[in-house]
Amino acid sequence: MMTTFHWIHILVGAWLALVNYMSLLSSEQLMLNNVIIGIIVAIYNAYFLFVKNNTDVKNPEKQ
Repeated sequence: MMTTFHWIHILVGAWLALVNYMSLLSSEQLMLNNVIIGIIVAIYNAYFLFVKNNTDVKNPEKQ
């Protein structure tokens, strides 16, 4: 099942892949963009992992 979590990862991944081929940002802006997006993704994933304790991997012993 595709959740908002998955859709955000798809959109952010597509942005990071495509922005390198567009003439929208200078090289300094592109580097800053990648650093900021990376930090946002890391915080977002840490929130789901540690605060919500929500992962897609199921423990077979608990089923």
